[in-house]
Amino acid sequence: MTFIVLFVCTGNICRSPMAERLFEARTDPALPLRTASAGTNGLTGWGMDAPSALVLRELGGDAEGHDAQRLDGRLIADADLILTAEIAHRDAVTRADRRARGRTFTLREFGRLGAGLGPLPHPPSADDLRARVAEVAAHRAALPPAAPKMDNIADPYGAALDFVRACGRQTAAAVDASIDALGLQRVGAPVRDVPA
Repeated sequence: MTFIVLFVCTGNICRSPMAERLFEARTDPALPLRTASAGTNGLTGWGMDAPSALVLRELGGDAEGHDAQRLDGRLIADADLILTAEIAHRDAVTRADRRARGRTFTLREFGRLGAGLGPLPHPPSADDLRARVAEVAAHRAALPPAAPKMDNIADPYGAALDFVRACGRQTAAAVDASIDALGLQRVGAPVRDVPA
């Protein structure tokens, strides 16, 4: 049985593929994990935006072979955890399928809410990971919502390379925090979060 993580942004050419590929690069490939990414207005068939692909490579990920796709009901239904770049994307997912609310978070929100939960037994099963998502969701109900700037990752599309790099570092830090929140052992060095 496989645990599926879906990453969502707007066009599926910058933030969500960057998060997906960093998550893949920073988790053990032997784990029962599968990833996907999509955009609420996905630019179907496009590769990654060139500056974002460059920053992804600088951060240790691989942009090759990415084909953007539009978010749809099947992707939402199949995913065990949905991590979005912004609150607006999280809201779009839950509007499309209200049943997804307990497994849909912004990327930064999931890491924040799951901080300190500790590691799962290694290797975790897909059911262990699903139980961890439910545990993080219970924390959301118990805590006040954060300001949007705490949970959103800025959109680097069309921005100067320095801004794209800041967004990349922010995304990488959020991926690391989300891997920790899932209770997984990370591969690679942590990245410090920065405002974008």
